[in-house]
Amino acid sequence: MKLDYLPAGILWPFLSLIALGVIGCGGEGQGDSGAAESTSTATGGPDGQGGAGGAGAATTGAGAGPGSSTTTGASSTSSGDPGSTSATTSATSATTGAGGAAVSCDYPAAYENGSITFYTLDMGSIEVNCSYQIMGRNPDVVAHVPFAGGQYFAAMNTADYNDAAMCGACVEVSRDDGRKVQAMVVDQCPIATNPKCVRGHIDLSKNAFLQIGEEREGYLGTTNGGAAGKISWKYIPCPTTGPVSFRLKDATNRYWNEIVVEGHAHPIEKVEVEINGTWQTATRQSYNYFIVGDGDMGQPPYHVRATDINGSTVEAMLDLKAGAQPAGGQLPACN
Repeated sequence: MKLDYLPAGILWPFLSLIALGVIGCGGEGQGDSGAAESTSTATGGPDGQGGAGGAGAATTGAGAGPGSSTTTGASSTSSGDPGSTSATTSATSATTGAGGAAVSCDYPAAYENGSITFYTLDMGSIEVNCSYQIMGRNPDVVAHVPFAGGQYFAAMNTADYNDAAMCGACVEVSRDDGRKVQAMVVDQCPIATNPKCVRGHIDLSKNAFLQIGEEREGYLGTTNGGAAGKISWKYIPCPTTGPVSFRLKDATNRYWNEIVVEGHAHPIEKVEVEINGTWQTATRQSYNYFIVGDGDMGQPPYHVRATDINGSTVEAMLDLKAGAQPAGGQLPACN
């Protein structure tokens, strides 16, 4: 059961009426986010040994609004540990289903006939297409990746990337000899520059790939173009232990901003911002930031709500500042 946001002054009387059976609670509808116009320029890196292609996509962010400078790519002003979150004095949050029964997983279908290659960030990735922070190179580490200290991540093929809809999703990749590896989607494998990036293909980070293949093999998945091994993969809940967090693209611009959601257990389907008492749906960009209208969200703090692929929500109040701003909890489990 979830309640729509109520002003604090009438919350307790409202709850009292619920307790007396006077008022009932209904489900909340779920709208579709607007289609995002792609502004990213994919730059696939050189093929690695055995045909592993680079998936690095240099992204160019939307132009800033009045009184701001243009922002490029997934630039971030936050720092610290990939999973760290700092408290904010004005932050409040709510999650639906948290601590209760698990909801049903509404993930896309698994691939029985997939394929994989590998890449490294030095193959041409200045940033990752999902706009998560790169925390290290050699070994490559991306923020919020819950596997191997951030080292097991993936670039999803263009079709399944679906204009960033699968950013932050976790996958389990299996080889027909029994070996498996889990990774989180942080990047796009662009079909425009890498012909291997067909539907069902994943470009794994090199260290993730080496858990189920050898470097010399390079391209696995005989039923989807690979040279050896049969590959299948499926979406799984991310084993994230911390709360969901939100990050603003511009830490100082009062008149224009975008929001990225990070550290979520399930893919995010929709982001909304409450402006003048009305929830307004944001449009997702191909680089995984969400923008409402022309980017002006009114006076901070901003009341935001993210809905995952299963219909569960999490809310937070965001200050106009740099860095991750945590919600009070994680999205509920699904089965």
